[in-house]
Amino acid sequence: MASKHGRENAAANAVVLQLAVLTGSAVRGWLYDDNSRDCMHDFTITTDADTIALEVTTIADGARVGRDHRWERAAPEGWVEVSGLSGCWLAYHEGAVEGDTAVAALQAQVPVLEELGVEDLRTGRWQEHAFAPAAHRPPEWEASRALCGAGFTSLSRVTDAGPELLTDHSGQVFVSRSFGVERPADRNLPAALVTDQLHGDHLSDVQKLLAAVDVTARHLWLWIELTEGFAMLRSFEAEGLPDAGVEVDGLDAVWLGRSPTPEMVSGYVWRRGHGWSSFSVARDESDLDHR
Repeated sequence: MASKHGRENAAANAVVLQLAVLTGSAVRGWLYDDNSRDCMHDFTITTDADTIALEVTTIADGARVGRDHRWERAAPEGWVEVSGLSGCWLAYHEGAVEGDTAVAALQAQVPVLEELGVEDLRTGRWQEHAFAPAAHRPPEWEASRALCGAGFTSLSRVTDAGPELLTDHSGQVFVSRSFGVERPADRNLPAALVTDQLHGDHLSDVQKLLAAVDVTARHLWLWIELTEGFAMLRSFEAEGLPDAGVEVDGLDAVWLGRSPTPEMVSGYVWRRGHGWSSFSVARDESDLDHR
């Protein structure tokens, strides 16, 4: 694993290389934080038009980002394998229940529904029979109550599944997740997640950049180095570049970087006035000293 110093250099060198492409100008950079005082930004980078304060850090695993990550691990691409299930099902999930808890409920209860012949279920209706004698409750009542408690609002069996669908997805449940009005369309998920982070776990990084003097622009680099699927990166790959920008005052660019191989740094950058673009450059951990 690269050292902290090497990771910071790799990020700064990637910014220098990509800004040269984006601006068509000579770009230089050097280490600014020499530990002479508190709250210094990491690097200063100059182009023909700007003197940029660059801060390099790793994205914090905030509540929603972390939950998305754990859901992706529990249900890769939304699919859940269920032992003992012969058909394929669709489920709709709301709320903040963690992925492993919700998946365990699916794996325990959906085979029960299938065995009972249930093809469509609205789980909230379990409450209609909460005070009825047990003998008067529908046979799916306990499964419905358990699934509702795990955050599922509806489930349905795909009754018109053809041979190809059954071959690919028999014994699986596809989970669609809802996040209410706070969750944007998938294409703009990265912009929303970054905005949340900059107003929350990374507010101190934003404040450090806002305090930078003798600069005309402020950039923040966020490393995203997770080996499992990650909702933000998967959104870029599946939906393309966001339409929305990052909503934060004072920052002129946010870089999202990762190293898919030890020789490469790639990712996405949002620049104010320019929107989103992707980049991929050689990984260079050498010191910047180009004043």
